[in-house]
This record gives sequence, structure tokens and C-alpha cells, in this order.
Amino acid sequence: MAERPGLEEAIAAFLAWHQVELGHSAHTVSAYREDLLQILGVPPAWEDLDPLRLRKNLTQAMKTGLSTATVSRRVATLRSLGKFLLLRGWISTDPSRKLTLPRKGRRLVETLDDRRLESAFEALKGREDLPDPKAASQALRDRCLLELLYGSGLRLSELWALDWRALDLERASVRVLGKGNKERIVPLTDPAVAALRRWRDDSMRQEAASRLEPPDGEALWPGNLKRRISRRQIENIVAKVLEGTAEGGPTHPHALRHSFATQLLDHGADLVAVKEMLGHTSLAATQVYTHVSVERLRQAHAQAHPRGGG
Repeated sequence: MAERPGLEEAIAAFLAWHQVELGHSAHTVSAYREDLLQILGVPPAWEDLDPLRLRKNLTQAMKTGLSTATVSRRVATLRSLGKFLLLRGWISTDPSRKLTLPRKGRRLVETLDDRRLESAFEALKGREDLPDPKAASQALRDRCLLELLYGSGLRLSELWALDWRALDLERASVRVLGKGNKERIVPLTDPAVAALRRWRDDSMRQEAASRLEPPDGEALWPGNLKRRISRRQIENIVAKVLEGTAEGGPTHPHALRHSFATQLLDHGADLVAVKEMLGHTSLAATQVYTHVSVERLRQAHAQAHPRGGG
């Protein structure tokens, strides 16, 4: 077995490998690091990789209320670390080899009611005519954010990172850099194109954009500190807009992406085409939305058919 560094240094090499060699985002690498530190402790030591100790730690995490999805992710991270350590010759057997993934029940993704979304868009359009230029500009920006999340199914990270050069308003498309630095072209809706044209010409946006510094000089969403606005700001904007509607339900940006995919499948879109637009690497990840569509059909049948039970 090769001479090995401390486990903390080995984990640092593992994270660098994911970011540099595999092209994973800094956000993903940070999540891997957090998972490993939660399982192994701070600072991590080689004895923490004992299979019995790992199993005990994961079992304890489940008992304290950690979701099966989170535990499954941590096991997957451990397996990835184990493979890396074996490749480097720093261990002779993979300590995660006998760890089992907790069984998960199928849970439908959260989507937004059509009426709620229309209510949100109409409220924003109404605010765009306010006499206060700053308030009107913010309303236009917020509508553009929602148009891209719901109309093109972008992830929060993809939306946040957009620069103007990624947009082709003439062809109504946007070039997106997704997970693993994989690029895809996604269509823009007509309302999104119209809103983005207005946003491009908005004087308040232009003023804020003039203060941007590299690498954010072409950012679609200029902030007040010479940088693009933060992901947290986008989350807060979306939550505030959706909380302002009469209906309840989810308020996070990903619910708009879920709604995008479900709407397409509800109206007969090809599953493979939806997969490509979402930037999924496997069809299985997209198929979760078919379960939502089937459940909606069941509910409609129960309510409308005389023998449906509604």
C-alpha cells in the first residue's frame, strides 16, 4: 500500500479531483466536503473509516431525523471517496463497500398551481407600471427571473450564472451551462423574450450593470456591490413573489422547474425532449415527472367521472 497522507489531506485531494478532473461545480464539491465531515468528524482520521463506525454514525443520523435522501447522498459520497482512495493506493479495501442505502418511498415533486403562477405574473406586470422607477425595474427583473425558471425550467444555479451573451433573443433560446459543465440550448417563451428585451433596455438595470466588475461584467442580474445578485437573493425574490399570491404551496425556485417539466408532459411533450431541456443525464431522473402527470389524471378522473369516487 502506498504511503498515505493524513485523511484530511486525502479528502482535500479527493475534492480537488472532483472539481478539476471531473468538472464538478464548487457548490457540488462543497456539498461533498460537508457530507464527509458530518460522517467522519473534524478533523477526520483514518480510523473514522472503520466500516462498523461508519454504519453506527449513519444509523444514528437516521435516528435523529435525517432524511433518507440525505443519508443516501452521504453513502454515495463515501463510496466515491472509497473508490478514489483505492485508486491512489491509500487503502486496500473499500470501507463503504458493505454500506447499504436506506429504502426511500416514492415522493411526488412539488409543483405550482397554474392559477397561482398566473396570479404571480399578473401582479408583477402590474408593478412594472409603478411611478417609482426603482420599484418598476425590480418588478421587471423579478418577472424575468420567474419567466426563465418556469418557462425554460432552469436550475437556480444556472439562472444565477447567466450572462447576456448566453441569450439569443432573435432565436428565442438560451445557452445554459449545467451540471458537470455540460452545455445545452433551451427555448425561451414569447413572454420571456418580451420581458428580457424590456429588461435589457431598462435604464435602472443599465446603470447597475455599468458598475459591474469582472467576471460579472455581463451578468443578467446586476447587484449593488459590483457583482451579480446572489443565489440567496434570487431565492428570496421568488419566495416573496409566490407568497404574495392567494394560494398556498411551495415557494422555492425548484418548484418552478418542476412545474415546467410537468406542464410539458401533461400536454404531450416527448419524455426524451423534456430530459434534454432539463439537462438530466439519465431518463430515470425525468421519469419522476410522469408520476405527477399520472396522479393528476387520477385526480381528474375521480372528480369528473360519475363512477370515479369524487
